[in-house]
Amino acid sequence: MTLPPQPQTLWAGLGTRILSSAVLAAVALGAVHLGGAYYLVMVGALALLLHYEWGEITGGGGLSPLTAAAAAAVVVALITAFAGHFAPALAVLSLASLALLAAGRVRRARWWTALAVSYIGVPCLALLWLRLQADAWLVYWLLATIWATDSGAYVVGRLVGGPRLAPRISPKKTWAGLLGGGAIAGLAGFVVAWAAAGSGPAAWAVASIVLGLWSQMGDLFESAVKRHFGVKDASRFIPGHGGFLDRVDGLLFAAPAVVLGVATGLL
Repeated sequence: MTLPPQPQTLWAGLGTRILSSAVLAAVALGAVHLGGAYYLVMVGALALLLHYEWGEITGGGGLSPLTAAAAAAVVVALITAFAGHFAPALAVLSLASLALLAAGRVRRARWWTALAVSYIGVPCLALLWLRLQADAWLVYWLLATIWATDSGAYVVGRLVGGPRLAPRISPKKTWAGLLGGGAIAGLAGFVVAWAAAGSGPAAWAVASIVLGLWSQMGDLFESAVKRHFGVKDASRFIPGHGGFLDRVDGLLFAAPAVVLGVATGLL
């Protein structure tokens, strides 16, 4: 007979996770508040770390020549966007993807490296656009929504358990965690919108629920890639969390969605 998880097992490592999250949140929020070059450096550093971890996952050996070329292309695109030229920045990413597909000797390595340019580069450009071209409070709202989703899914999933969401991809994720993450995201969106905008917090709460649910698809995508390559964590850079890619996989799906929402008038 299988015994239910004991409390000390259920919440093992929670203190480490909370401390790591607090440090990362302080750095991220500080960069958003300062804006300018500080924000560019943060997003650029994140892009480089994510490329390294992607290379480790997909068998590229971290910053292999192909992975380094992909990371360099994303950095060039970010600098171009920082100067206010977002369309040329997207063109840089497109050309880099095509060049990477044509380069290298191993076809699989070329494909996965080219994918990283879009998978990492487009969300990083979206984060820049939201801070520089839209409104800083949207970045706060986005980050609060993603953090609330991740935390809510983790806590509710462990407390409630129940049917697995995608057992072949990520055995620990549950439907309760998915719905709990969405609910907590809605609460966070309401609070941030009320504090920042002062009006229409209910609509932003609904938007946070939708965005939170969508961001968890990003979590499942990264889990599927790791499972495909037989990897547990993207890295061990963040105590209690694994790698940066494990921490921001939902954000990578959510940031472009927010830009699309703003551009189309839905947000």
